[in-house]
Amino acid sequence: MAQMKKRNAQLQEAIGKIPTKKVIEKVMNIPEYNTVNLSGHSAYDLSDALKLIFLLNTSKLQTDYYRSESATITQLKDLIFKIASKDPYFVAQCIVWSRCCGEGLRSINHLAAALLAPFTSGTSWGKRFYSAWNKKERKGGCIYRLDDMSEIKDVFSTLNKTVLTNAMKKGFVQVLEQASAYELAKYKKTTIDISNLVHPNISKSKAFITIDNKKVNVIDELLKGNTISADTWEAQNSEAGQIVAKAVKDGKLSKEKAVKRLQEAKNDNWEGLLNEGKLGILAAIRNIRNILEGQRSSVIHKLCELVENGELIRQGKIMPYQFDLAITAVENSNVSNINQRSLLLSLEKGMMAALPNLKEALQGKTLVMIDCSGSMSCHCRVNSSSINHSCLQKGAILASMLAKGTNADIIVFGSQARRLFYNPNDSFSTISKQIQSLSLGGTDISTAFDLITKEHSEYDRIFLISDNEANSGCLRSSYSKYVTQICDPYVYCIDLAAYGTMPLKSKDKVFYYGGYGYSMFEDISKSEFSAVDHIEKVKQIVI
Repeated sequence: MAQMKKRNAQLQEAIGKIPTKKVIEKVMNIPEYNTVNLSGHSAYDLSDALKLIFLLNTSKLQTDYYRSESATITQLKDLIFKIASKDPYFVAQCIVWSRCCGEGLRSINHLAAALLAPFTSGTSWGKRFYSAWNKKERKGGCIYRLDDMSEIKDVFSTLNKTVLTNAMKKGFVQVLEQASAYELAKYKKTTIDISNLVHPNISKSKAFITIDNKKVNVIDELLKGNTISADTWEAQNSEAGQIVAKAVKDGKLSKEKAVKRLQEAKNDNWEGLLNEGKLGILAAIRNIRNILEGQRSSVIHKLCELVENGELIRQGKIMPYQFDLAITAVENSNVSNINQRSLLLSLEKGMMAALPNLKEALQGKTLVMIDCSGSMSCHCRVNSSSINHSCLQKGAILASMLAKGTNADIIVFGSQARRLFYNPNDSFSTISKQIQSLSLGGTDISTAFDLITKEHSEYDRIFLISDNEANSGCLRSSYSKYVTQICDPYVYCIDLAAYGTMPLKSKDKVFYYGGYGYSMFEDISKSEFSAVDHIEKVKQIVI
């Protein structure tokens, strides 16, 4: 009897490994490659709509490994003109979604908003497109922050030798009339410049403050040249510096005492802003080195509380790589060991808190494949700073977050593939640095699938993190072999460069994501329950 049960179990196991008719049909229906990527290797072409969405959500208008800055701009212009000639509203939805709901990149979306201007003329939605995004109702236009208006205006003026379109003027008026006193004062340069161009109706503005027992409008006061300062860290530290400088000039303080007094004043300001909830999460992350200079434990304690707040991290559109920069700043600071450990732990908690509950959403066995080829290691400028972040650095951070969030296995690949063994108790930063230390030559994604096929390793889902510029191998064949011989997992292709092609056909259980921020994780946590279609999601945006 025992032998019969054993044989039947073996039979069941053998039958279980035979691919179903559905799986065989799926593999048979995978089309041949229909284009080549920028490295000249076989690939699948993305639709124009997805090319635009991914570009808006990933590009920082910089020179990448396979594409120059000017080529990126040309591609963006061509895509907008091509799509907008048939459906300008969809292009507007793409820009609003990317700026306000996606990764929140600024420069490329400002350029896109300027390029779309000719297509907004005479439309019913043009002025709404150039109005403010309503964060509560999650609808509206592409202005996420007041200074977005200045950036769009500057780009448009450069492109067209004219200041603003009527749609821009009407939209910007609405933004100014609806803005709070704090916003107008914080972005006072924008408030003044744009107000002088579009002339908002002061009587419609609700931005009133009291000065010397008199109620005054912020826009009106700024246009008159009167000083109104928002209660920001920049304003407070600037004022402290002016007070101390005057004391030195008047002979009340020596230069040595002034340095100490100014640091104490800055400590007081940081602590006050943190206690009153007036220091934004992004400002805290970017200025973490400055905040630590004072070595005040009470300030560091409040800072720890702030950076642990996952909800604020998501709302502030903090990129994982920005957290990585903050971690590096803390590691290189001269703050005491106990405070350093506390802050590093809080940053780690914050990154984890910002993630959806991936373990609950994505049950079963997960694999992360991360591209460690030469093109991924190309360092590119981030914004206007001197800080560089390559696709490998961004990808490694994402890989470490996915690994910790799902207890995933990791395979690194280039010209060859191998498993990366990590300590699940290590920090995001430690695992990320372990990945970044690797350089594995060319890009052959098929080696990663060949490895798990050879090992007979079954997974419920695979995350493929890459710039998608394979230059050797045949992924189509390797993927088909794995699906028919081993199992048919969900595959999430995370596109870090938006070059415009894909190594696998987006079909059935293969999903594509363009980006590298927390919004992507939200999509991933839902995708196995209701397939997240980028285009349909964008089309839900109400302008």
